[in-house]
Amino acid sequence: MNSVGMAIIYAVPIVLASYALSRRDGTFRRGMTRAVEQFAMLVPRMFCALVAAGFVAKLIPTEFISRFLGDEAGITAIFIGTVIGLVIPSGPVVVFSIAATFAKAGAADSALIAFITSWTIFAFHRVIIYEIPLLGVSFLRLRLLSVLLLPILAGLMTMGVNRAWEWISVS
Repeated sequence: MNSVGMAIIYAVPIVLASYALSRRDGTFRRGMTRAVEQFAMLVPRMFCALVAAGFVAKLIPTEFISRFLGDEAGITAIFIGTVIGLVIPSGPVVVFSIAATFAKAGAADSALIAFITSWTIFAFHRVIIYEIPLLGVSFLRLRLLSVLLLPILAGLMTMGVNRAWEWISVS
């Protein structure tokens, strides 16, 4: 990450903490309490997710990932990423760890965006647990039909933006 990005990442919490501290109404203490609670809840999950991502990295050979999800796979990588996103039954900590593992193994940006978009929109476990019982099958059908092409379009748009960026960089 560049130094401007790092400066923003550090500056925003410092500014917000300074403002909360200046209010002198307990906002800072409540905010710190909440931050510690979130940290305590997230760290074990992150540990488990990174271990799971490590297993995924070892179970799926790098050559396999780069072959089917890499730039050389083209549009096929977008479709494969979309399907993988459909079937991953986990939360964001695991999914983004898997995405990072795929990226490190040579997956194309377009495939990763299709994967994450597909998981965000279609995660099968959320459909079964929440949508069908709470909203019904007719709502689910309408929602799925209205967003069916989004992961593929997101992947194709990423592919186009990457090509445009390469063309601009060469010019």
